[in-house]
Amino acid sequence: MKSRIALALSILSTAAILFFTLRHGDNDLTHGWSYSLTSGDAALAELIQNLILFIPLGVSLTLARVLPGRVVAIGGLLSFTVEFLQQYIPGRDPSVGDIVSNTISTALGVLLVVAAPIWLWAPPRRSAWQARLAALVAVIVWYGTGAMLQQTFPPRPYRIVPTPNSPKFRHYKGEVLKVTTGERTLEVRAVAAPYPPDRTSPLIVVLSLDDVRVLLLSADGPDLTLRYDMPAVHWTLEQPDLRLRNGMKPVAPGDTFTATFTAASRDDPSLCLRVNATERCHMGYSIGDGWKLIYYPEGRPPWMLGLINTLWIFGCVVGVGFWAARGRRDEAAAKEAAATGVGGLLAMGLVIAGLLMVPLLTGLKPTPVYEWFGALSGMAVGYLVARRSILINVQ
Repeated sequence: MKSRIALALSILSTAAILFFTLRHGDNDLTHGWSYSLTSGDAALAELIQNLILFIPLGVSLTLARVLPGRVVAIGGLLSFTVEFLQQYIPGRDPSVGDIVSNTISTALGVLLVVAAPIWLWAPPRRSAWQARLAALVAVIVWYGTGAMLQQTFPPRPYRIVPTPNSPKFRHYKGEVLKVTTGERTLEVRAVAAPYPPDRTSPLIVVLSLDDVRVLLLSADGPDLTLRYDMPAVHWTLEQPDLRLRNGMKPVAPGDTFTATFTAASRDDPSLCLRVNATERCHMGYSIGDGWKLIYYPEGRPPWMLGLINTLWIFGCVVGVGFWAARGRRDEAAAKEAAATGVGGLLAMGLVIAGLLMVPLLTGLKPTPVYEWFGALSGMAVGYLVARRSILINVQ
């Protein structure tokens, strides 16, 4: 029965790999082979994507009792097949580096299963330490999220380019009439395109003397979007945008409209976007947006992004609850933890402190309710799974 489930998971992971790697890319150009390990504006993000994408395949095939060497070979062969086919898919970049990273990722999945008795079923004392380490790693990831998403300002002066052409974005078919800048505001008066763009289409881009993109104000379907310079860009991670949902919806083709961006300041932390009378303030990112630095699907509905944020936080802390329970799995360990004031409760307390303090320290938005739910439910599920496994082993 377990082998059948593992086989089904292997099929699902293969389907996911094919879905994410054989789709049409961001442009209509086909590309030849690249021989670098990683390249491009989002090189680090793509490397992490490749590492994550093939780990489930290695795990599921190993659980299906396929020999480790064969699992790695299957991962390498599947990766080569995908990269070979990408030569003929617009917007995709076949790369030898992807084959290497995907094969390594498959091997990591094998290692996770083979080494599970060491890291997953650790004895009580080590489990308590692993719970604290898992909590610390989660807080570091959240702090890193805030650090990567902070707005940065390259040296002045800046120049403004209306409706720029870029291979990464669509060209906006409307016309920018006037751009007005203030101390903390930027206002664009423009004529709407004949039809709403189906992808991010910049109205204006603000560039530094070194052509660093300081700010990008764009239309994307019914939304007005904003991207600004942040450390994530220079670390070649993804650059998630901020969106005024349906801000462009009342604007008909050929209409003259005004789009305004109001920047944050120390005295007023709100960041606002406005199109004519439609405005939204207090915009920003939360700790649950960390996954968007690795992979950002543009234009997805808010409920989907919120769900993924919740699952991201859940995944960050489920190990905390699991190892906290295993660290207290017998009476002696529980007494020791109570006597020294450390253990699973300390790890859970660190998670809660991170949810509260990281936004204050990094300028992120306060952790929303659904992300709190993800953290608390993640620790609870991990704890209950560990307790159940302990009871089964005792019986």
